[in-house]
Amino acid sequence: MSLITLSPRAPRALRHCAGALLLSLLGAACDRGASSGDAAIAPARARETSVVVHADALPQSLNYLLDNSAMCRRLQRETHEALLTRDPHTLELRPVLCTQWRREDALVLTSGERLYGEVEALAQGWRVKSSASADAREVSAEEVARVVRGAAYTFDLRRDVLWHDGERFDEQDVLFTWRMTRNPLVEAGAKRVQYDRLVAASSPAPFVVRFEYDQTYFGSLESIEALAILPRHLYDLHDPDNRDYAPDASEEQQARYVNTHRCNRDWVGLGPFRVANFTNEFLELERFERYFDPQRAAGLARVRLRPISDDRAAFQALLAGELDFSARLHADDYLGEVGSSVAFAERFEKGAFYTPIATFIAWNLQRERFRDPTVRRALALAFDWDEFIASFYRGMARRVTAEWVDTGADYDESLAPLPCDPSEASRLLAQAGWIDRDGDGRLDKNGERFEFALALQAGNQTGESLSQRLQESLGRVGIGVAIESFDWPSLSERVKRRNFDAVVLAWTMPVDNDPAARWHSRTIGEDTNNYCSFSDAQIDAWIERVEVELDRAERTRLMHAIQARLYALQPYMYGVTVPKRYALSRRITGFRASRLDPGFALREWRLAE
Repeated sequence: MSLITLSPRAPRALRHCAGALLLSLLGAACDRGASSGDAAIAPARARETSVVVHADALPQSLNYLLDNSAMCRRLQRETHEALLTRDPHTLELRPVLCTQWRREDALVLTSGERLYGEVEALAQGWRVKSSASADAREVSAEEVARVVRGAAYTFDLRRDVLWHDGERFDEQDVLFTWRMTRNPLVEAGAKRVQYDRLVAASSPAPFVVRFEYDQTYFGSLESIEALAILPRHLYDLHDPDNRDYAPDASEEQQARYVNTHRCNRDWVGLGPFRVANFTNEFLELERFERYFDPQRAAGLARVRLRPISDDRAAFQALLAGELDFSARLHADDYLGEVGSSVAFAERFEKGAFYTPIATFIAWNLQRERFRDPTVRRALALAFDWDEFIASFYRGMARRVTAEWVDTGADYDESLAPLPCDPSEASRLLAQAGWIDRDGDGRLDKNGERFEFALALQAGNQTGESLSQRLQESLGRVGIGVAIESFDWPSLSERVKRRNFDAVVLAWTMPVDNDPAARWHSRTIGEDTNNYCSFSDAQIDAWIERVEVELDRAERTRLMHAIQARLYALQPYMYGVTVPKRYALSRRITGFRASRLDPGFALREWRLAE
């Protein structure tokens, strides 16, 4: 973008407070008079209490236990609640479905007994003060096998929470959901790894839930936050209140019931919005009038999410009055004549903000040609990301060296991205045995030409432009790229089954993310987040240390080491993080940009008086 140049460090100012996140209304302050683009903007159309929001795609399911997509998670934030959540502005964890929680450590004795409570080290042993009573017990060092910090968390649940169908939420819903994370036939593979250490759940009293971990885990509370609680009366075949009650149902029958349940789309949740209608053309939400927390209740009576995969088409729908909001404005539309016109500024608030999201190309390491890190490094060197940022994003993007960009100290800002160096790329490819032996312009090795298919979501202009540029760049070093476009459900299924050579994707990262789900060798397999089928002994060892490390500084040091090694090995061709360029109808108030994906909360919006 010629009007705004975002250096690698300049955008930091955009990310630390809601006010600073918003870029100025480019062109709105300029006295340009009526532009030729003004006529393209239709007058605002009154829709009473209904608001229409642009979505690039709709998820296949609204059950976040099964659907790990960013879109599903975003909708869960509006239609559901968790035991606790991060404040999107302060990033502090706060209670939602609970009123409070308590942490306990544990001594694991050589006899196998566990002593829970406040653990204190003594000169010759340990003291445990029980949280259930004032009693304290001292044990010698010889009796203790290990200490588990954060071994148990007890949550006192709210008693005034209703499911969208009017049934009361209680501890049995939480316990049933935990049991489904332990059922290997429930299709939660992408999520299950974060619950591996959560080995027990119980209810010591009504509206009280207790979780126990087998070892220290830095992400214990984050895993509980991510637990998508299911309504037991709808999903549990063993619940007499279930209309399909089957007391003798097997584990397999229960899993099949969860995997295919009607409410995976006709979602019944606990959030401020309830699902009114979910079709292939739109998802309509309406305010849940019996929501338990007036301070966090929905301000809008009705919101419709309309999927438009082509961002340029979405901009035209915005201009035509068919959309009230889009956060996917193309750079040319954002800074172009129409988007910078007086008429546009009169109808829309315009701005941009960063969230922790990073685009990348994942290489399927099950394919022989991508197994050599020398080849993967060559592929990265062959592409000019800086030129792509300047031309396609018009300077409004930053290069990344890990998918957890903008999540805090764990991302190493000092790690420099690889330059574009086609000559070095060709040298590395030749070193790996890829040479044009027959003079046809294609590299070959052992009788096979270096060609592959690059999969992406159909209609996604960013993905299409990136794919075309990559096709041209790799073609110049002798590699053939066939571009294959799929609708989102088909692409998602291909990724899940590892039925791809390479794929254009993006990650949205939580704070304090656990890299194990993406990079530890134990997560290799279908339906996990280890899309590349990546395995590295050093990365495994560092991740295992991260997972049990409670010291913030030491964990950050390990995360920086993981970042550097992953970037050197290039299982992803890391791309860019791009600010969400948005336009919002001025009939809507209450918009606040936040630091967590998607960067805003529909529940906060109101219609202007």
